[in-house]
Amino acid sequence: MQQNRILNMGRAVVVLGGVLGAVSATSGDATRTEAAPPALAQAVALLERAELTHQRSEVRQAIDAFDRLAKQDAKNPQYAYYLGRAYFPLINVYDYEGNVDMAQKVGDEGMQFVRAAIQLDETGNPDAYRLLGDYYGRLSVFRGVLGRMRYGARSMKNHNKAQEMDPRNVLTVIGVGTDKLFAPSAFGGDVNDAVALFTKAVAMAPSSPLGHVWLGRAYVKLKKHDLARQHFEKALALEPGSAFARNEYERANREMGAH
Repeated sequence: MQQNRILNMGRAVVVLGGVLGAVSATSGDATRTEAAPPALAQAVALLERAELTHQRSEVRQAIDAFDRLAKQDAKNPQYAYYLGRAYFPLINVYDYEGNVDMAQKVGDEGMQFVRAAIQLDETGNPDAYRLLGDYYGRLSVFRGVLGRMRYGARSMKNHNKAQEMDPRNVLTVIGVGTDKLFAPSAFGGDVNDAVALFTKAVAMAPSSPLGHVWLGRAYVKLKKHDLARQHFEKALALEPGSAFARNEYERANREMGAH
């Protein structure tokens, strides 16, 4: 990973990292180390592949790998964080299939792991707060109006916390941008501010498709359809295998065709 997130989000895709055509190499993941144990390094490789393809079997392999590690060391915040990341693509998998109940269920499950990661280590991994913000934003689509308002506010709170801790995290920059994109103006929303943040994300991670996907979505909202298509096509040129970019482009084409 997707639009008015707080009040009228529809079924947009918010995350990132996983959400998600993820930007693993530039995600500000404070838990990654050069000397990662082989089992962890192997599980991370599975996760990064799953975040790209959104293939259910690959996502489940990543979840199972981190679940095994977590069972060996339940107090390790690193494993809880990665489990939270591993569950996130499943929201998109089920939502793209139209299975809203399962999308919400796996989202709620994944969010619990991210919360556990933060409880175990409140200051060690800024990206955990970014990911929690993404979860709140992504799951707000499944809530009623009041729930969307509440989840939208929590998304902003956690994205802002992550940005305070690590302003260099490109996924956090995008997370703040999505808050700006989806929130009504009375709640701090501003599409032009979102465009500026997504443009910054592209400059921070020029080889990643993710900033371009979100620029595409912002330009759809501004009804600048030619610019939107340019950015979606750039995203797919950078990463043809990104399921997030491909599905969001298809969704955007439907929206643009309706106007």
